[in-house]
Amino acid sequence: MNMKLKNIFIFTFINLAIWCLLSLKYYFTSGFYWDFAGLIFTLTFIPGHLLLFALGLFVILCLASIIGPRFCKNFAIFAGAFFTLFFLTDIIVYSQYRFHISLSMAELFFGPAGREIFVFPIGMYLLMALGVLVVLIVQGIAVAVSCNIKVPNRLVILGFIALVFCFIAFNSLYAWAKFVSVPSITAQISYLPWANPLSVNTRLKKMGLNPSSEPLVAAKGEMLNYPLNPLKCESVNPKLNVLFILVDSLRSDMFTREIMPKTYAKYKNSRNGFHFKNHVSGGNATQAGVFAFFYGLPSTYWNAFSSYNMEPVFMQEMRTRGYEFGIFSSGKLNSPEFHKNIFSGIDNLRIESKGDTKYERDIDMQRDFEAFLDNRDKKRPFFAFMFYDSPHGFEYPPSFKEKFKPAKELNYISLTSSTDPKPYLNKYKNSINFIDGKLGEVFDMLKDRKINAETVVIITGDHGQEINDTGNNFWGHNSNFAKYQTHTPLIMLWPDKRGKDIEYRTTHYDIVPTVMKEILGCVNPPSDYSIGYNLFDDTPRPYSLVISYTKKAVIVDDNVSVIDNYGALENYDDQYRPLKESVDSKAISAALKDLSTFYK
Repeated sequence: MNMKLKNIFIFTFINLAIWCLLSLKYYFTSGFYWDFAGLIFTLTFIPGHLLLFALGLFVILCLASIIGPRFCKNFAIFAGAFFTLFFLTDIIVYSQYRFHISLSMAELFFGPAGREIFVFPIGMYLLMALGVLVVLIVQGIAVAVSCNIKVPNRLVILGFIALVFCFIAFNSLYAWAKFVSVPSITAQISYLPWANPLSVNTRLKKMGLNPSSEPLVAAKGEMLNYPLNPLKCESVNPKLNVLFILVDSLRSDMFTREIMPKTYAKYKNSRNGFHFKNHVSGGNATQAGVFAFFYGLPSTYWNAFSSYNMEPVFMQEMRTRGYEFGIFSSGKLNSPEFHKNIFSGIDNLRIESKGDTKYERDIDMQRDFEAFLDNRDKKRPFFAFMFYDSPHGFEYPPSFKEKFKPAKELNYISLTSSTDPKPYLNKYKNSINFIDGKLGEVFDMLKDRKINAETVVIITGDHGQEINDTGNNFWGHNSNFAKYQTHTPLIMLWPDKRGKDIEYRTTHYDIVPTVMKEILGCVNPPSDYSIGYNLFDDTPRPYSLVISYTKKAVIVDDNVSVIDNYGALENYDDQYRPLKESVDSKAISAALKDLSTFYK
């Protein structure tokens, strides 16, 4: 019997049922959620999302039926096998690395470096061949069943309606859960391949509604294994205060005597000043850069840590040591949603600053920080975080004396690769110079209160900023992985340590291991909670992992291998000029493991 439209639907439905059963393996790997909301979402998410794959198979077979019913019948076996093998392969990849198959992964596997990155024993290849044979047999049976079974038209229609209902239901549930913060729902999105459900947060924000900052339902799944082992931390006396200072869009070559005179003088005139000259952020955008800075992990873990409202281990340890926390940001801490991960354990978190401009909010933030210093419990050490935002918009007060001229406002619409960057670079430098003055005031605050000798100060940027430096019409950040967007200065003032210039490469991932060992006395290896090293450890970093919103880059020396979520695997130098050299297979392999180490 040949395949007709109804037979194609039944065959597709059988495959969908198989895929739903196979997809339970994703949940056995990452954990089920047994609360009512989480369970209802699971029951609708699996068939609702996989319906999209089923529609793809259905359309392909309908096109094949145009050639002829008999051809369609034979073709269905291989088409169904292809989709099923995709799910089986993706399940294996997810179980190992906690991410899903993409075109870039396929390019890696079948490319020149594939045999070095993915190493399988001969027995595994034999098992794969057997698996393909079994899948083909199952598909043959599915074709036979679909062509011979008699199913009332009413059941076919009801089945389709049920699937559409599941699709609408899981998208609606996710949109609601994302807005009111239901971790047992939002955490599941990473389970199934290529899931990108409906979110209405941006639209609701424009309507004046704000997403919830507290989880409505506690997450009970067990996706994360963080830290890998219980922390073993010894008492360190005296307890040092810690001040993290981030300057948005501060790139490495801005740290000069001319542009940042206050900070430069503080570093040069202090016996305990360190300058890490070859420092790389964990991202070329704020979300990834700040996440790497606080966790020592790539921001691919963002959704998982947000779903569980899990703060960094060093902040957990500081809390047990009696540290007082002061968190001050010019920009809102709920966009990106740092209040759901990094600062989820902070009571009465200061979400935003007052002011209509970035520089006004910077001033307000610094004013509140000074009040914190005056009102804190002097018997307790403190951890404080300051996040300046003015350089992100090249801003400074109209009354501020411009040091670099001519300076011009950015007009992104009129910019081209031939546009003279100097006026815009000068505007950027002036904003950095303005913030440097603010940093000088912070140094004076610590000195006036006689706590500078007991306070570790770490200053860096969340990412860099390109102003057409490569000549390819890139203005800003999050657009490529040239050094202008990924390299930031790292300045550190550390009491009781003899300062010096550090030439070897360091990264944002190294901050947490340094704090954990040098301040909190933790004897665990950094690999228990981070992918970084102690900043004072000169062990060569084999690679640096930098994340954007859509890509991942593995930087080895001055070579950049970019894995594009949409399929490309490309190589560049630090000026982002294409290279013909093949990827560093060992670095790629290690980086892939870094993306999954802290999942169960």
